[in-house]
Amino acid sequence: MLCLVVVLPVLWILLVCLESEKPVIKADIPAVSMSIGASKNLPVAVSDGKRGLRKIRIVIEKDGKEIPLVDKEYQKAGFFSGGQNKEDLLNVLIEPAKMGLADGKAVLRMTVWDHSWQRWWNGNIATIEKEILIDTKRPEMDILSGIQNLNQGGSGIVIYRLSEPCEKNGVYAGGNFFPGYPGSFQDKNIYISFFALEYSKGPGTEIYAEAVDGAGNSIRRGFKVFIKEKKFKKDSINISDEFLNAKMPEFNPAVSQDSKTPLADKFLKVNRDLRAENYNRIKELVKGAEKSLLWEGVFVGFPNAKNMAGFADHRDYKYKGRYLDNQVHLGVDLASVANAPVPAANKGKVVFAGDLGIYGKTVLLDHGYGLFSMYSHLNSFDVREEQIVEKSGIIGRSGSTGLAAGDHLHFSMLVNNIFVNPLEWWDASWISNNVTGKIAAVKSGSN
Repeated sequence: MLCLVVVLPVLWILLVCLESEKPVIKADIPAVSMSIGASKNLPVAVSDGKRGLRKIRIVIEKDGKEIPLVDKEYQKAGFFSGGQNKEDLLNVLIEPAKMGLADGKAVLRMTVWDHSWQRWWNGNIATIEKEILIDTKRPEMDILSGIQNLNQGGSGIVIYRLSEPCEKNGVYAGGNFFPGYPGSFQDKNIYISFFALEYSKGPGTEIYAEAVDGAGNSIRRGFKVFIKEKKFKKDSINISDEFLNAKMPEFNPAVSQDSKTPLADKFLKVNRDLRAENYNRIKELVKGAEKSLLWEGVFVGFPNAKNMAGFADHRDYKYKGRYLDNQVHLGVDLASVANAPVPAANKGKVVFAGDLGIYGKTVLLDHGYGLFSMYSHLNSFDVREEQIVEKSGIIGRSGSTGLAAGDHLHFSMLVNNIFVNPLEWWDASWISNNVTGKIAAVKSGSN
């Protein structure tokens, strides 16, 4: 019995008080390198699930000097109980200028101690060291492409030169971001950003270029922009029971086929909810655009076709004489003969070929640098995803799949995830004045 009285406390001390597990440090630090600009907030989580936290010290070492960022001690619960704190989350603010740190390489060191009796009651130690680069100089940006003449619902390009590679750079137009792409010029520091002005954004919309380097330093540059206001057509469409009875089964299972559900409710489910879902799907599909320009020259249209509906037509939907819904038509409707061959408007990569809800059978082409064309309501398609299609190559046949009343092609153009007026891209003069002419001027140095 006396032996147990002696042995059990000793075992407890060995197993609990003298535990050798190191505390844990977790910080949002890149595996390769980390740059720190004018200001950086670094979240650091520390924990020790056994004896608890004793102390944390975070410093930056540069040019032989040690600058403390955090030096914190945690309360002890008791001689045998360890520390009161098992975990802590710190937001470490690093402001090099205020700390007297010049630009250049430095070392970030984080050290945590716990309340173990290891190391003669000094505890287990965990340390993370990371070489960092202090870079407080913001990048420089020169706009090379001159004045921008934009149409409401139209497209544009900005060409600019950066003084250094920047993780994020491009154009903001009405709050939407359009990334820049290098590679079109011998100077690898020159970028092109294709951008779009939503149909709902008119004169006065804020548009500017911005670049942010790896340290978080940023620069913005404005440029002269003239925006031509446009009034879009208003239209009224009457929805009949005949149309709904013929079309709603096509949207099973997205829409309940319960005979008790009113046809009007089924239509709203498609026209509102499914339309929104389809747009979210399109936004996902256009991510990761090709980083090279695949297209060349004017975009071709649908041959021998009549224009049945325009871009950004504002539509009211009526059912049995009463207002039911309103939507904006983000493309043009073109009607030819039934089952007519549909050509690719320009060279591009197929990023989607399949069923897309209200758009029916759809093909989406990536033309590079964030420019896309979309072909909808097809009866069939003759291309596969990842395939490169040449300009005027047949991608499918026109039809009436999706929310369409008759055989036609719904044709759309997008810059990133913003629908734009396709008429611009069918206009050789517009392309020359607003796209290829600007590129050629920069290449010749006559910008």
